[in-house]
Order: sequence, then C-alpha cells, then structure tokens
Amino acid sequence: MIRVYTASKAHHYLWWRALRAAGVPIAASWIDWPLNAPDTELPTAEQWRRHWQRCCLEAAAADVCLFVDMPGENQCGSLIELGCALASGRQVFLVSDNWWSVQNHPRCRVFSTLEAAIEAIRGDASG
Repeated sequence: MIRVYTASKAHHYLWWRALRAAGVPIAASWIDWPLNAPDTELPTAEQWRRHWQRCCLEAAAADVCLFVDMPGENQCGSLIELGCALASGRQVFLVSDNWWSVQNHPRCRVFSTLEAAIEAIRGDASG
C-alpha cells in the first residue's frame, strides 16, 4: 500500500484525519500530535526536537509527500518536509495556486486541487 505524508499548515490536521478515516493512506503522525490542536500549551524545545525528527523521518519514508499550499498561507515547516521527501527520492504532489520553482523537479507533480491529487494517489495505489 502507498504511504502518503501530508505537508501543510498544522491547522489543517482535521482535514487529514477525515481523509485518513475515508481511506486515504496518510502516514503522518503530526496530524495526531496533541500540541498542534488549538488552545494547547506551547511545546517545549525538547518536544519540538522530537516532533521535527519524527516529521522528517516520516516524510523521507513515505511514498508520496502531499504538499498543500492554500491561498493566503505562508509555508514554513511543510517546505522542510517537502525537501526531506525529495532528498530521499520520494514523489511530491504539489497542490497550490502559487508558482513554486520546485514544481519543475522531476519527482514533483502539480495539481490544481486537493481532490485531483487524492484521485492521483488513489490511482497510483491501485495500479
């Protein structure tokens, strides 16, 4: 089965949980990290270290890194995860209305909608 790592703003964690529940093979533990939820305490430096180490390892191990950049967002951490995936020879599916120079990388595919990217993931998983 294909493993998908999601790279987006942390506040989208509920989307990813819903898609995982609907059968999309999401293998990104950050969506379950309690400290990503609103109204929680700020993580300690040690919690951040462990979190980032896990995120980088998961992005590097997944078959596809699904990078989502919604209008009006500024990407930070998701760019690190995208880089970890590419550095490990993984495929990146980029969903954004913005132009990114990395979209020209040979292992990067661009999609105009999240739905189109999910459909491609499901097609890749069944093929």
